[in-house]
Amino acid sequence: MSIKLIFFYLIVTTILYLEPIEVAGGLTFGIVWKLLLLLVLFLPVMYQVLKERVIEMFIFFSILLSFKILISYTSMDYFPHTITLFTKEMMFPLLYLFFIQKIEKKETLIFMTKHLSIIIILFFLPYMLGILQPFEKGYDLAEFGLEGQYGLIGPFIKPHSASITLAFAMIMITTQINRENSLIKNLFYVGLILLGLYELILTYVRTGFTIYIVVLLYLYFRNINMKKIILMILTSFAIFGAGLYMYHTNEVIKMRVDDKNKYNSSGGNGSGRFLFWKNAIDNWWNDEPSVIYIGLGYDYGREKMYEDVGMLIFAHNRFIQVLQQEGLIGFSFFFSYLFFIYRFMSRYKESQYYATTNGIFIALLVEMMFQGGFFFPLVFYLSCYLVILKKDYEEKALETKYQSSYLKRVS
Repeated sequence: MSIKLIFFYLIVTTILYLEPIEVAGGLTFGIVWKLLLLLVLFLPVMYQVLKERVIEMFIFFSILLSFKILISYTSMDYFPHTITLFTKEMMFPLLYLFFIQKIEKKETLIFMTKHLSIIIILFFLPYMLGILQPFEKGYDLAEFGLEGQYGLIGPFIKPHSASITLAFAMIMITTQINRENSLIKNLFYVGLILLGLYELILTYVRTGFTIYIVVLLYLYFRNINMKKIILMILTSFAIFGAGLYMYHTNEVIKMRVDDKNKYNSSGGNGSGRFLFWKNAIDNWWNDEPSVIYIGLGYDYGREKMYEDVGMLIFAHNRFIQVLQQEGLIGFSFFFSYLFFIYRFMSRYKESQYYATTNGIFIALLVEMMFQGGFFFPLVFYLSCYLVILKKDYEEKALETKYQSSYLKRVS
């Protein structure tokens, strides 16, 4: 193992472990280091953009959305939180611009995304085995009759953060299978995926599992052939068999699948997301006229939800959340940057990294549809692979140019 790899693992595991710790004024270490990163990157990265006068359209609209967060119905009333939200939103465009400007080789980004994924999956192990104790509590299992017991949360603050991040890490590892001609590495990746699936189940959160299965289906059905069909059948049997075993041996999983708890034995109530979506839209639409355009803001939007559903939550849908929080202006920026990401990827369909990049994008859309919120590993993966996609194209275009120039000289 190289010094570079050891150094990378030490830094990432330290950050993952420290992220939930509150350091000052209600701010966690996770927010503080991202804010410092923003301050360090912002001026040099934006200076380079202004100097070159070239910027991708999805980055342009992403930056506009970030600055729009500073202007909402209640953004000044909750200014510290507004700055936190601005910092999170700016992570995606800044990471992309930094990587495209400063990272010369796409292999560096592939290295980082692969090993970050390995770290995430493996770092749940000490928490699962009781060696490390989480700073926050996972999914409360009291409603399933297990008082004082909680789902696996690992180094994360919230159950959905753990579940969704695990799902993205598993997607990245899945795309590594057969990328290198090494049986040992492939077996290692398969082992990681099986471990990740087990950890994902123990979070007792269905969102991450949904994300992984949707992207897995996309990866299987893209350029379908007999080998993929056989692999899909074997994988389906493995997942179904493991799921059936867990369903019959774990009462909590059985109740989660049947949508039951100790207060509801008939099932069928769902997670309440449709109610959250409806109320979020109603709160946005029925407020003052200016709110329709500039939005309620994050905190006021949550307070309105508390009045309606008795919980201080957001909409659990990124599209509706942006509409409620940032109004029509913010939503137009948000929709535009997603649209232009799709347009950007479409230019590079011939790249060997297109399927992985598109898989990450699909996973992000599923996450936005059923949860929303900010998760740093997600924007890190997306920004890395958008840069990888572009650099791969540029490298091949340069090779073609040199080959063409050589053939002309020879002839």
